[in-house]
Amino acid sequence: MPDTTTKDHVGLFHACYQIGESRPGGIIFKLDLVVDTPNRRIQGFGSITQAVNPPLDVATSLQGNYSQLPTLPPAPALLLVLLTGYPPIHWPTHGGLGPAILPNVDLRMTLVPNWQSGIASYRYRSGHGDWQEIAAAPVKLVSPAIA
Repeated sequence: MPDTTTKDHVGLFHACYQIGESRPGGIIFKLDLVVDTPNRRIQGFGSITQAVNPPLDVATSLQGNYSQLPTLPPAPALLLVLLTGYPPIHWPTHGGLGPAILPNVDLRMTLVPNWQSGIASYRYRSGHGDWQEIAAAPVKLVSPAIA
């Protein structure tokens, strides 16, 4: 099936998203991504924060892909974005292979064809190593200065 959802976004493009609602004490997941449409690959960084005591601050290096979800006409095909995040590490240049690092974020977003908005479900590892899950959080495209 040809990719008709990216006609305005061809090649590489930059996209910043905010997942969650800006409410006092709410969890916000900010994404700064680069989308490679010819290969359907996505890479970038994310930050999950919450103003509580102690504050939540999960940094992650994200990678994954996207595909089209078929829908019945006249509805346009939606985009399914699947990303896995790993804690960012600063490994020495000649430090060898390094340790095996477990993922700290799993993200699933369903976006409208123009990449502007959608819904996300994700899970992240808390400071204690337990998975915390967030379902049906709103996604919106934001300017890079906000992300």
